Amino acid sequence: MNDPFAHAGLLGVKQRALDRAMPLSAYLELTYACTWRCLFCSNPRRHDIQRLSAAQWLPVLDDLRLLGALVVTLTGGEPLAHPEFFAIARGVRQRAMALRLFTNGSLVDRDVARALTALRPLSVELSLHGATAVTHDRTTGREGSFAATLSAIDHLQAAGATLLLKAPLTGINEGELDELLALAECRGIPIRVDPTLKPGDDGNCAPLAYGASRAGVAALYQRLAAVGQLPQTGRAAGGVNCGLGRTTVAIDPEGNVFPCMQWRHSDLGNVCDTPLTQLWRGGQRRAAATAIADQANEVLLALGEPMASFPFCPAAAVLEHGDPLAVGESFVRHASLARELRSPA
Repeated sequence: MNDPFAHAGLLGVKQRALDRAMPLSAYLELTYACTWRCLFCSNPRRHDIQRLSAAQWLPVLDDLRLLGALVVTLTGGEPLAHPEFFAIARGVRQRAMALRLFTNGSLVDRDVARALTALRPLSVELSLHGATAVTHDRTTGREGSFAATLSAIDHLQAAGATLLLKAPLTGINEGELDELLALAECRGIPIRVDPTLKPGDDGNCAPLAYGASRAGVAALYQRLAAVGQLPQTGRAAGGVNCGLGRTTVAIDPEGNVFPCMQWRHSDLGNVCDTPLTQLWRGGQRRAAATAIADQANEVLLALGEPMASFPFCPAAAVLEHGDPLAVGESFVRHASLARELRSPA
């Protein structure tokens, strides 16, 4: 998941937020409902039991503002499937927070594109699962989804929205990597291709079976190396692995609060029962999550290269291995490939 605060000019802001546990980035899952049925989706549900309304989300946005959030990402499921999406999105902007949207584009027509762009979002990020309809539609389980995505891109570009394409690299689409990159370049849109899949939020590891081959990941990393964009992180003793429980917060459609978007095995409480500010500032569960981020930093440093300089996700580790500090085979493989390309023989 790309970090809106990774830009060099914002590193100081991010460090201060880490020191003060300010959730700069908030991820609001508005609904579990989705128009697609992606083969490797981490969402084990396709419906909401008791979805929060706009009236319930707006006080949460007030609390996020008080806690120091700067960017609010609306996601799902498919967030545009929430019947009050625009009321919630306007609430974000009315509180002077930046807005991001993760969408598959299936519900974006000309009017929706114009309404979205009028909110001046930081970015609208669309999922792309192949360079051809055959590959994309197979992955999403929906015939016509590729055409719908391209149509959404056309409408959003015509409206003047800032776009990003996100393409998970899988065993299904790895043969179309060059075509994926060319499609994005032809349309003048940046693209982020990520070979990392994670288990379902319920711990089901079936999605991992769709991961790209070693050759597919190597092909991607070779292209990233050519433009200086290989995955890499700088670790130092006494540092933190990530913003878990410090600079990120996630809230699911029913109001359960988590210390990051990926961390699903234990929540911090529910905003329907306790104000978000109280859950964040006074909760022992959040402190336990931040301790994991501290420990992970030291574990990776102790392992040495190539693991010490490669991004690690404790949330994915606990889903896959039952231990947030467990370093899995795919992590080691990806770290080793990146190291080889950074330091060719």
